[in-house]
Amino acid sequence: MSATCIAVIAGVLGCTELNRKKNDRVAMSVEQKTRVLVIDDDPLILELVSTLLGTLECTVVGSALNGAEGLVLFTEERPDLVLLDFMMPGLSGLETLKKMLEIEPKATVVMLTAVENSAVSDDCILAGAQDFIRKDLPPNDLARRLSDLVNKIRIA
Repeated sequence: MSATCIAVIAGVLGCTELNRKKNDRVAMSVEQKTRVLVIDDDPLILELVSTLLGTLECTVVGSALNGAEGLVLFTEERPDLVLLDFMMPGLSGLETLKKMLEIEPKATVVMLTAVENSAVSDDCILAGAQDFIRKDLPPNDLARRLSDLVNKIRIA
């Protein structure tokens, strides 16, 4: 894990909180954890989001740097949640979303983006995304949005 990710996570949770969360995760069975697939062309975002999800008692069942790779993992893993970057080279997030929903119409897919444009979020929601999260949020806000999202899935 990079020093940047460790610093961000430590700032979000505090070192003792991070250790407490880690110990709590060990006690929780795999069956109870939300299974998440993360797809983003930025390796640092993959690492940050995956690490934050780990503190939320989630299991990251896979991560992919592009839509095509993500589709393979989606088909193999059938995760509870997919966090999908909107803007990627090759197969875009929107195209990937549509293909995922063809495979599994009830899939829970949430788009990640740094693009600030309501037309983009509208297109994603109309295509079947459950939600839209700005990945350029301050780390505390990103952690809170991910926590809210995971809790919503667990309640459903």
